[in-house]
Formats: sequence, C-alpha cells, structure tokens
Amino acid sequence: MLGRRPRRLSASETSVAGSGLTLAVYHRSDNAEQHLAELCAAAGVDVAFVRKGTLWTTPGDVAGVLWELTPDDGAQRLVAALIHSTPAVSYSVTDQPGLAELSRALGFRAHLTLPLRLDDIERALGLEELTDLADRLDASSPHITEYAADPSVVGAVLRAVNVAPDPAGVADALVQQVTAWMPLSGWFVFAVEPDGVPQLIGQPEAEPALKAALRSFADVVAETGTPAVRVTNYLDDRIESARQADRRVEISLVGWPLVANGTTIGVLIGLDEGRARRLPAISHGFSDAFARLLEPAAFTLLTALRVARAEALSVTDDLTQLYNSRYLNEVLRKETKRAMRSGWPLSLLFIDLDGFKTINDDHGHLLGSRALIEAADVIRASARETDIVARFGGDEFAILLPETGMEGAHSVARRLRERLQRFTFLAGIAPAGRVTASIGVATLPDVADTAEGLLQAADAAMYRVKVTGKNGIHIAGSETAGVRLPTGEQEIS
Repeated sequence: MLGRRPRRLSASETSVAGSGLTLAVYHRSDNAEQHLAELCAAAGVDVAFVRKGTLWTTPGDVAGVLWELTPDDGAQRLVAALIHSTPAVSYSVTDQPGLAELSRALGFRAHLTLPLRLDDIERALGLEELTDLADRLDASSPHITEYAADPSVVGAVLRAVNVAPDPAGVADALVQQVTAWMPLSGWFVFAVEPDGVPQLIGQPEAEPALKAALRSFADVVAETGTPAVRVTNYLDDRIESARQADRRVEISLVGWPLVANGTTIGVLIGLDEGRARRLPAISHGFSDAFARLLEPAAFTLLTALRVARAEALSVTDDLTQLYNSRYLNEVLRKETKRAMRSGWPLSLLFIDLDGFKTINDDHGHLLGSRALIEAADVIRASARETDIVARFGGDEFAILLPETGMEGAHSVARRLRERLQRFTFLAGIAPAGRVTASIGVATLPDVADTAEGLLQAADAAMYRVKVTGKNGIHIAGSETAGVRLPTGEQEIS
C-alpha cells in the first residue's frame, strides 16, 4: 500500500475501512493534507481526515489520533472523551503560547509543531511499542512447542490443576499456568454443560456484557471442537462508572477446546484488549502443542465437574446455575426464623422478566435459554455477595436479602432494573432487543411475619407492576398509610 490516497470522513461515518495502520486526523485547516504529506505517503499507513466538529466519536479501527489544537479547544469537553481510549497527540500549525499546556490538560500524549515527521508522530503515539494478539501468539509459539515436548512441564501442569478438587480451583490453576506461558489481558475457562451451553467457571466479577461476548465465542469453539480466533467488541454499559455514555470495548479472542475422552468438556479463552492490527493465526504445530499441554487439565476438570454437578443437583437450576426454588424456600424459612429472633429485617425481591415470551416465539427455545442465562448473569451481578439469588421458575427470579430493610432492598431493585433495561440480549447472535423487569419488594416484619407471607407479599407487589404497565418496582405495603418510601414513589416507570 504505497502512497495511499488520504480520504475524508463524512459526519455520519463511524468507521474507517482499509488495512495496515490507520490514523484519524481531526483538523481545522483546509491544507491539513499538506501538513501531513510525509505521513500520507508512507507505506502501510492509511490517514483519514475528519473536519473538527463534524464527528465526535473515534472511528472504530484507528490506531491513533492526531488533533489540530487551537486555543478554543479548551472549551470543548468532548475532546477528552474522544481520545479517552485511543493514543492521541495534538499538533498546531503555528507555535502559539500556551498550546503545550492546553494539550497536557486535555490528555494528549504530546504536542507537535510543523513540520510533522513520521518518526516523531510514531514516537509520540507510542505506535512502535504496540502489540496485539497476533504478535503475542507469534512470540509464544516457539515456547509453547518447547514446553509441550518437555515431560516435566506436562507433569507440572498435572500437579497444579490437581491441587483443588472443585471446578473453580481447577480453572484458576489452569489460568495461572497459561498466563505464565502467554500473558494476555485475561484468560477464562468455560465448562460445556450436558445440553451444550458453555458456562463460565469462577470469575464472578466479570461484567455480564463481557460474559455474553465470551460465551458466544465459546459456543463456536465448543461446537467445532477446534481452536479459533475472533476480533469483536461488546457494550460496556456499567451504569455506576464515571463515564455514563455507552462505550464499546474492542477485544481479540483466541480459544482452545478442552478435550477429554474425545469429548469437548470445556473451552479455554484468552482475551486481548484493543484493536487488532491483523487477524491472529494459529498454526497446526502450535495448536497441537498447546492441546498436549491442556490435556491434563481437561481430564482433571472433567472429574471435578462430575462431582460438582452431582453435589449441586439438588440446590441449583440446571440452566442458569442459580439456586433453584426448592433451595430458596429452604433458606427463606431459615432466614425468617433468624430475623424474627434477632430483630433484623429481611427483604425479598420477586422479579418477572417483561415480554420474555416474545424471545422464545421469535427465536426459538434454544436462544430463549441463552437469553435466560444472560438475564441470570445480570441479576447475579446486581445482587450483593450476601444475597441469595435464585431462579424461581420460567422467567421468574428472586433475590433474598438478609439483614436488609426496605431502603436497601429498594436500592438493589433499582440497580437491577436499570441494568436489565440497558443490557443488550443475544448481542451478535439475534436482534432480541431490550428486556425489562417487573419487581416486587417485600420486607419482614413490615408486611409479613412468616416466610410464606413474605413470598406472597413480594409476588403480589410484582403482579401490581405487571398490571399497571410493567417495567417498574412496587414496594409491598406502600399503598398503606404511614409507610415512608425511600424516594416518595410507589412505582417507578
């Protein structure tokens, strides 16, 4: 790609096509292409020119940003948000006083002045040091091949994964091993359930949107039984973060099947953050060597999964891996007795997903099951460590909150409702759209003094939301005079 002709982006364009290194230039001067003539003529470099003020998002596949800085940029709060996750430097046509200080204040890596040389731009952006997943795989390949041929390394893997007998312990030991061989942003282990659905082992802090993206990729690896690579993105919509706007996080993934007795019982996925400059490739030799290293862990994980599934059969829901209704009722009775003895409050959230039947009708039960798993991830992530999260049946869920009064339960319900309505279900698989929830909140001893009464009160509060428009929260007893609501609201729509 010699002497690639620079092009300009329209205000509505959100990505830059092309291969090689792509840079976005936000400019005000009409002769910006002349200022960057050396960069435009460089081999392997694609320069996209954007008139300042016409596009306030970074094109999706750029490796860096050049920003023509002027004194009035100090009033543009959007500049810092634009370059938040992309290497960026500023430049100016003339050497005006104060621009270097303004550049630092806005978050640019450096400030350059004309003439702009390619070496200076690369050094300022740090592009010479950029590595992506393809680079890491290439660098690790000879070491992985050497390790696979060394019986002592294979034996060390076997000893490491047999330290902990549970699936989470095996997965953690495997992650530690592969991280030492190939450092990436993160490694994840999925178990392939008997129904073929991959379930993430451990990693409770992983965001639901990231879990969904990883699970979608694990599906491919589990179904094909072969290593795979993927460059994708997911919507990072954590509403408690400092940046309230939705943000797509670009990631590159590499996955290997965990095979025992000829069956794929799990999937190992490596994640590298950031835009990939080239698609990673896995050679047959590298693939075979890595498979030999993973084989001891696969057999150990198979044994741990069999034991864990037998133990969990009576208390967990097969599909979502949440507690089942039988376990919820048992814990509810115990916690009710404890609350009555101690005088501490006990709250229960009863959750019904609005319009979930439409997903089954439109996409079938298989994708409907996948969406339920994603909903369970969101619900689990919205609860606290001390809460009991259960699937009550169908598309109904419950959260039991020990030692929590009405205000605390209301706060959890609001967080859950907001996360659910922001979450994109079946992202990249099918256009499932958004799902909302009707949530009933009941607190002991405010509205009940028995486990059955608390459950009935939460269920009735949820039903009240259902019949008055859905997508809301109702607190049991709030229609009774004298009950003070945390926000003065009975229902949130």
